[in-house]
Amino acid sequence: MALMDRRLLLVTGKGGTGKTSVAAALAVLAARQGKRVLLAEIAGERLSELFGHRPVGHHETPIQNGLSLIAIEPIDAAHDFLRSQVGAAVHRVIFQNRLFTLTMTAAPGLREVSTVDRLWDLTRRDRGRRKTVYDLVIVDAPATGHALAMLRSPATYGGLARGGPIKKRADEMASLLEDRTRTSVVLCALPEETPVNETLETAASLRDLHVDLGLVVLNRTRGTLLADDEADAVGALVPGALDDPDDGGGLAVRSAAPIVVEHRRARREERQQERLRAGLDDRVPLVLLPRRDGEVLRKDLGDLADELAGAAL
Repeated sequence: MALMDRRLLLVTGKGGTGKTSVAAALAVLAARQGKRVLLAEIAGERLSELFGHRPVGHHETPIQNGLSLIAIEPIDAAHDFLRSQVGAAVHRVIFQNRLFTLTMTAAPGLREVSTVDRLWDLTRRDRGRRKTVYDLVIVDAPATGHALAMLRSPATYGGLARGGPIKKRADEMASLLEDRTRTSVVLCALPEETPVNETLETAASLRDLHVDLGLVVLNRTRGTLLADDEADAVGALVPGALDDPDDGGGLAVRSAAPIVVEHRRARREERQQERLRAGLDDRVPLVLLPRRDGEVLRKDLGDLADELAGAAL
């Protein structure tokens, strides 16, 4: 099944792997295909700045043709969840106070399950006449540890509740996350040992949770134009250049050393890429995104969308 035909895509990865820019590029790609897309982030607001838009807060806000933004605050999501369960009047009397907010912050898993409940609502096709129905919701999810806690939360809460509306809602959320025709995860990594380790561990955790892994993006990869023997030949022209490339030696040394160092870095990255590919299910696409100078800006999102298109269509 094509990645973009799901209802919900959760983009996660170790911190610093570029998941925010990948989520934004996937949203641009989906909007190009004529889909009604909601791009969401959790407990923060970076996407509105990336798109050159004012902060949108906890509200669905159209920003361009086919694409809307929302910044989901877990505390607000919890209030929405409770309001839906007990009614607005009871919620107003009981829960809208500072003590409840403190309890919400401390209660293990409650923020996570409330956030998933918000996502469940956003993916529904029967949201009511005044609510926009989206073809695809893409989430710039928390880093992998918190994202896995979020994915586990409906089953945890469903197990605690023997029946009633909370049990029913938890089961509906779990069904959404475990349905590979509706939900998939995109993992972002870097071609380095620790991010690759974490990506493989997360892939295994997703299998245990019966959550589909639809795409792995290896970000900031570098290539080399030299064969190994050519790099060795360049290094041999300037003995000592690689031991201390900054120690004089004239222009030849200063020029040759960075070329060989960069080649060796590229080869190390290729080994990590091979290790990642070997550890993933053969059916999971792996996309390589090249290194870019500086941070990703709005003008770069179209290029990123093009690079992702082959695997995401």
